[in-house]
Amino acid sequence: MSADLSSRQGDKSVRLRLLGVLAISVAIAAAPFALGNLALHLAVSGGLLALAAMPLTVLVGSAGLPSLGTAAFLCIGAFSAGIMANNLGLGLLPAVIASAVLGLLSGALVAATTLRVSGLYLAVGTLALQRAVGVIATDLDLKLTYAAGFMLDDPNLFGIRINSLERWWTLVAVLMFLVYAAFRNLQQSHVGREWALLRTHPAAAAAMGISITKSRIQVFALTSAIIAMVGVINAYHLGNVQAGTYTLELAIVYLTICALGKPGNLLGAITASYIIVLLPQIIQFLLGLFSVDATSRVAGLESIAIGSILILALLRVPQRVLEKLRLKSSRRG
Repeated sequence: MSADLSSRQGDKSVRLRLLGVLAISVAIAAAPFALGNLALHLAVSGGLLALAAMPLTVLVGSAGLPSLGTAAFLCIGAFSAGIMANNLGLGLLPAVIASAVLGLLSGALVAATTLRVSGLYLAVGTLALQRAVGVIATDLDLKLTYAAGFMLDDPNLFGIRINSLERWWTLVAVLMFLVYAAFRNLQQSHVGREWALLRTHPAAAAAMGISITKSRIQVFALTSAIIAMVGVINAYHLGNVQAGTYTLELAIVYLTICALGKPGNLLGAITASYIIVLLPQIIQFLLGLFSVDATSRVAGLESIAIGSILILALLRVPQRVLEKLRLKSSRRG
């Protein structure tokens, strides 16, 4: 009898937690609608960053495979959208499907050619992909658009034209939820546990019969496909596709987001994405306190700030600060 009662109480507690999380999520998603166009613009921009940052944090954190190829996979998706819209007359969904296939194949190819390396050497291998994709994209940009870029109209999704900030935020918020839920379930599944074991104890994983080759190709292909699909969404949001958008600097921004949010932490990736998006506003606010004109200085200071954040995150400074704050609060309690 007592066991049944405790089981019911446990189920009730879980339901209350789920309802609480759902209520908070709805409130956060609804907040930009009430705060105006600037808030909506920042919400969409941060959401688009987070959509690509979540696959990267799974690749780096859950599977232990560092990558500097995020911008390359975004470029693959963006150019898929540009070429299919301008040269084939196809819209958003066909471009998403094509980019997923191209991203999956590219990711599998990178994994297959870097099987014998890890850590820094693996990151250098993905850097080679970034360089190769950049050269191909520049060539396509010059030959097909004379460096003007592919122009994209507002996307049409199931008869609904995404032509306002409100609709963009609705789309991005739904996609963020779906990507988060998918990767969260994957991390907790046997596949995610295999990735984690390969990261921490590769010899033990091999002894248990887990294929290192299969797992690496699997995680690279999956995350690359998702990032390429995000590249399509991002391209339609920008309305223009140019090779110069997808540079090594963009890949470093994503690596910074991953490091700041703690590799493998999906909510951390989302939070860090919004911190990076809000960085120009934070810099302008801080300079304004000292009556400094920030108009011509924000871009340079933003690059310095991102580099500093990356270094501090790699040194685990944010985690150490949070641990100290938790320790102090527990002592007071």
